Amino acid sequence: MSSQVTGRPTGPGGTVKDQEIAAEQRYVDIAYARLEEMRAAAQAMIREGYRQSLAGTKGSLVDRDAMVHQASLRAQALDIADDGLVFGRLDLHPAEQGDREVRYIGRVGVRTGEHDSLVIDWRAPAAEDFYRATPEDPRGVVRRRVLHSRGHTVVDLEDDLLDPDAADGMTIVGDGAFLASLARAREGAMRDIVATIQREQDEVIRAPADGTVLVRGAPGTGKTAVALHRVAYLLFRHRRRFGSRGVLVIGPNRRFTAYIERVLPSLGEGSATLRSLGDLVDGAAATVHDPPRLARVKGGEAMAAVLRRAVADHAPGAPDELRVVFKGIVVTLDRARLDRLRNDLHRRSRGSVNAARGRAAEALLDALWRRFTDVGGPEAAAAEEDAETGLWNAILAADGLASLDDEPARGRRNGGARQNGDPKRAQFDARVREQRSFTDFLVAWWPLRRPLDVLRSLGDPERLRRAAGRDLDRADVEPLAASWAGADAPLSYQDVALLDELDALLGSPPRPSRRRRAAADDDPFVVDGVNILTGEEVADDTWEPEMQELTTSIERLERSRRVDDGVVEERPEYAHIVVDEAQDLSPMQWRMLGRRGRQASWTIVEDPAQSAWEDLDAARGAMEAALGGEKPARGRRRPRKAAPRTRHEYELTTNYRNSTEIAAVSARVLARALPDARPARAVRTSGIDPVVRVVPEPDLPAAARAATEELLGQVEGTIGLIVPMPAGETDRAAAPEPAQASLFDAPADPAP
Repeated sequence: MSSQVTGRPTGPGGTVKDQEIAAEQRYVDIAYARLEEMRAAAQAMIREGYRQSLAGTKGSLVDRDAMVHQASLRAQALDIADDGLVFGRLDLHPAEQGDREVRYIGRVGVRTGEHDSLVIDWRAPAAEDFYRATPEDPRGVVRRRVLHSRGHTVVDLEDDLLDPDAADGMTIVGDGAFLASLARAREGAMRDIVATIQREQDEVIRAPADGTVLVRGAPGTGKTAVALHRVAYLLFRHRRRFGSRGVLVIGPNRRFTAYIERVLPSLGEGSATLRSLGDLVDGAAATVHDPPRLARVKGGEAMAAVLRRAVADHAPGAPDELRVVFKGIVVTLDRARLDRLRNDLHRRSRGSVNAARGRAAEALLDALWRRFTDVGGPEAAAAEEDAETGLWNAILAADGLASLDDEPARGRRNGGARQNGDPKRAQFDARVREQRSFTDFLVAWWPLRRPLDVLRSLGDPERLRRAAGRDLDRADVEPLAASWAGADAPLSYQDVALLDELDALLGSPPRPSRRRRAAADDDPFVVDGVNILTGEEVADDTWEPEMQELTTSIERLERSRRVDDGVVEERPEYAHIVVDEAQDLSPMQWRMLGRRGRQASWTIVEDPAQSAWEDLDAARGAMEAALGGEKPARGRRRPRKAAPRTRHEYELTTNYRNSTEIAAVSARVLARALPDARPARAVRTSGIDPVVRVVPEPDLPAAARAATEELLGQVEGTIGLIVPMPAGETDRAAAPEPAQASLFDAPADPAP
């Protein structure tokens, strides 16, 4: 039978627990020694890769890149594992006529030179029993041991006896790893839970990689930690699939992402992209939170229609008349014709607005030609041309040269007339294109617009009213416009999603072929790297694009490139996206995420009972659209919906963070707000019952300080002080993110 001990003296060797710690320390020392050898091998491989590149053999650069890249990744993972390499041990049922099998679990896998396992990576299938085994279902595990280390030193042990009948002669120390983990105080930053993952959490972490994993749970159930550990698991088990296009982890705000940023590196994964909703668009960074009503308006899906109309509206400062001269005849397009032309272009456009400048140029030429023919221009031009031709024919005849009426000569004279087309029209187009008034007009009338420019233009209330149509309440127009007015107006978290929507509408100019780029060197219509007639980006001697970082073929290319004022030239798409606190996302934010995960699998973490978004149906519909993905439109105005993806849903039911005292209060509030919701079961107590103190408003600061000081002497964990959101425009920039009392061990809410 086993013996349960917590520190009984045993003589010169110290307590039983001390002896167990010493035995585990000897094994951990062996593992660290082998880790150092593996580190040295990785560094040697890096040096060998550089040596091969100096040899000058064919393909040496590619070989070097591959070798150095792989060795660098390995060295990085081994460095991360330096702190707390080994954290777990499994003692399994013995095989027939054999000894018990022992497995050590750690942050990375470590093998001997003969490829025998010293430490099993926690993400490997062989480590699954460490998290799944329970007394009800031990899965062949007799004892599960958690090792607590500080650096390379084992400082404590906690055992869970899962199969007492098979524990003959086995020493069990501590009160159990699970209970010990509950007693630990929370720190200022989230730490990994790799040593104490519970069974229901592990099921989420190891859920299938395809489709969508939807995780629901109340505060304290470990939703966020589980999602982050799932990222590490997916990158370990499916490195080729998820490492190539990357994994995106989205948090609600910058403070939250700072809180969780240490978890993935501590698990050996530094390749995932961690962003807040305010930092998702390259070149734009949110610094404020909108007041609740304004946030609801900006986040509502109606804003998509508003922005479409804003993009279709004429740009600020656009000219309202076009005048060109051909054969002495002035041809004019007035504002009414230009507005009809612009609206028709937007209505028939199949691509982005910026890519349509070439079509805009052709449409202007068509409209000018129609006006030219309406005023009898061709007849007058023909008479003038006949007189001019007769004069030149007389001169050429005197010199013995071919007449201008000769067909080949006429073709050369028209200089590139459309084949099988109207030569008069071709000549008209060529002459008009050459006029500076036409090119200047085109640049101003159909400019290459940037998302931030369009958003700032809506700071004009009249322009915003035109764009609003019937989609916005008139009372919301003025506050909306005020939030965007001025070049220095701060961007809010909801504004970032609007910038992304505008970027999708505006797009980038079409990229030219190599032949066109080569021809651009002598093209007078190339200005700042853009052909002002077609809107295509080209390369000429006067344009120096931003220097791009050189990457090798095996490195994952960064798909987004920052350009001035928040324009995203190429939006990255990820292989997997994790969304934390998903219940707070607005429909426009879901649209933003959906563009980054059209072919992605997803992990969605939410607690509907805590939703800050009032219209849950609208948010849910936007989420479903984002998760369902979209196929390219292929000429249609709206993308086609892809087939529904496989979905795996989980609910976490145990509250590991909050005390039973706080959970009881939360459960009463939840029952009133959402009668059908099931509260999580709290498993620890603090001995501190919530207290409601009513004080006069002038005494609030002193009462808050007194309550905080009192709690400081009672709890070891975090104390949160929750205050109302400051009111007024001057306080907006300093407004804190919304807080949740359930995040703290002892919240103090000073309410009058």
